[in-house]
Amino acid sequence: MTTVSAVVLSRALPSATRQCPSTTADYGKGERSLRQQVRRDLIHLAWPTALEQLLGLATQMVDMAFVGRVGAYAVAAVGVATQPLWLTFGLAGALGVGIIAVVSRLAGARDDEGVERAASTASWLGLGLALLLGAGLYFGAPWIVKVMGAPPDVYPHGVIYLQVLVPGLIGHYWFSAMSAALRAVGETRIPMLLALVANAVNVVLDWLLIFGNLGFPALGVAGAALASSVARFTEAAGLLLVLLVRSGPVALRWRTLWRFSRGLSARIVRVAVPSAVERSASTLSLVVFAILINRLGTVAIATQQIAYVVEDLIWLVAFGLGTSCATLIGQSLGAQDPERARLAMLEGLRVGAAFTLTVAASFLLMPGVYMRIFTTDAQVIALGTMVLRVAAAADIPMGLVLILSGGLQGAGDTRAAAVITLVGSWGVRLTLAYLMIDVLGWGLYGAWTAAACDWALRLALFWNRFARGRWKEMAV
Repeated sequence: MTTVSAVVLSRALPSATRQCPSTTADYGKGERSLRQQVRRDLIHLAWPTALEQLLGLATQMVDMAFVGRVGAYAVAAVGVATQPLWLTFGLAGALGVGIIAVVSRLAGARDDEGVERAASTASWLGLGLALLLGAGLYFGAPWIVKVMGAPPDVYPHGVIYLQVLVPGLIGHYWFSAMSAALRAVGETRIPMLLALVANAVNVVLDWLLIFGNLGFPALGVAGAALASSVARFTEAAGLLLVLLVRSGPVALRWRTLWRFSRGLSARIVRVAVPSAVERSASTLSLVVFAILINRLGTVAIATQQIAYVVEDLIWLVAFGLGTSCATLIGQSLGAQDPERARLAMLEGLRVGAAFTLTVAASFLLMPGVYMRIFTTDAQVIALGTMVLRVAAAADIPMGLVLILSGGLQGAGDTRAAAVITLVGSWGVRLTLAYLMIDVLGWGLYGAWTAAACDWALRLALFWNRFARGRWKEMAV
């Protein structure tokens, strides 16, 4: 077991020598001490995950910054090709939810042999899903980009971008599954360091391949896709090498590499399927949402894509906190310590609220600064300045929802998340987006107003689910 996971688990397990407080004052001190300990563990786990996501965001930002110099059509092409990928990332993420829920319970119960078997099973599940998704994206690229409503000047570039990206995506989906297994035992630094390497590879190749520097061909949009594909594949290859040589329960040893446990696979899939429904519902609603926006024209598409990249500043930290909550909650429940699991969620929400409010305030006060980082197009900057001010209101509940959802799913409570997401994304977001865009003519402003209403409702419903406490009794 790694040092990180050993520390987290030793704190999660009840101590036989811990004295029960005999007075209310002693109890208050004990709870404060436990809160501080949980907060330290949470941040210890969260910052590498958040930094890993930041590096992934940096890859998108670098792509967008380089491609933005090619023209608005290039930004729109990347946006149209990227939007349907949300569905595949959601499915890979759902598998990760199942892996974290099962592996963290086994780790909390100190079942190293079970963790080892779960890791090899997760590897095969991740590879199978990666190959299926990759084949679907490559052969379906022309149809996908057409359905996304790409304008004629954008369509061919969107198809090329998606097809060139596929080999790297196959590696990324497998990387996602095995990173989840590592996070479940408290090992978050390895994925972060590999993401750092991948980001460096992407920056260098973007500079070489988009504009044709140092004698390389100037490939434009295709160059951005090739750079990202090579970077993602490098990341996956690096993780495979690490898992083959590292010690600890989450590793791929030659003697166990070919193991596939049907029992553990069934447990992972049982948790993952409702999460897949939730993420698919959310992602498909975002695809429909994007189609509504894409009809507004190339400027709106480019603006929306940049706004999403900027919004990810909040998303990545919330994702890191949600994943860390999932790990601590799963380990705590495996160690029969539901109170520590509850405190992990509350501390995650406190840290997340402080960060989210700070970043949202910057969106409100200096939206133009963010937009000018990615484009010199005056129309895109003007529209994006307005959109980011609305995003400031939408992103506060969004960040808290990601933390609540992550923590609850780490406990295995994935069905409630699916229902809540269906209600919010399809019942609220799309209905209001259609009314505000097509009926009222509010354009991109209306789309983001609808998104803010969706996130606010989801926050209320997820908080109610957490407060009721049934997630503490979930069997995984």
